[in-house]
Amino acid sequence: MKSLFKTKTDLLNGNILKSLLVFALPLFFSNIFQQLYNTADTVIVGHILGETSLAAVGASAVIFELLIGFAIGVGGGFGIVAARNHGAGNQDLLKRTVAGAVVSGGLLTVFISVVASVFMMSILRLLKTPENIINEAYSYISILIAFAVVLFAYNLCAGLLRAIGNSVMPLLFLIVSSVLNIVLDILFITQFDMGVSGAAAATVVAQGISAVLCLVYIFKKCPELIPRREHFRNISALMPRYTRNC
Repeated sequence: MKSLFKTKTDLLNGNILKSLLVFALPLFFSNIFQQLYNTADTVIVGHILGETSLAAVGASAVIFELLIGFAIGVGGGFGIVAARNHGAGNQDLLKRTVAGAVVSGGLLTVFISVVASVFMMSILRLLKTPENIINEAYSYISILIAFAVVLFAYNLCAGLLRAIGNSVMPLLFLIVSSVLNIVLDILFITQFDMGVSGAAAATVVAQGISAVLCLVYIFKKCPELIPRREHFRNISALMPRYTRNC
């Protein structure tokens, strides 16, 4: 039982099944808590703002879930590459992988945010969003898309922490941000009268807090994940060659 409370799992030594279970359980719960952002928004908006606003948030839920799934996939993908280098004991290549993930992930996030923001109203119409709620739906999802960088930042940091065997701390940070999201939802909607935009803003702030907590933890506890300036110099060599053939 004591091993269940360790923040870092040794994936290179010891009982394989035990290590897998200890590592996978926080990962499983992290995926659940990621989905709670939109669930909390939906419940609170429905109780406070009524059925029209509830329908607006629900209409954009599929877009938000797609964004979350994509962010988890990107973070997990970079994490796999980092895990290979960590397991091989190649610290220099690990740092280059982190540098490549930061550059590639940053560019990808900006591209998705810009493209999605430009075509968001068209996407909502393509999804046959009713005209009486489409403006509210746009107000909600456009804020989330505009600040997608915080969602990608958290999942990238979480993926890198998991690459070195730490799946517990990303879960703890996610729990904190999920609770904060609920508090801010109520505050922004009831006290600041921000409507569905308040629910979206609460989600962005909460996600940003989880990303900041991950970054602070990495800088304080995981020096092996912190690249130096020289690791960013040759962009074409940031990712190991064998990954180009994957």
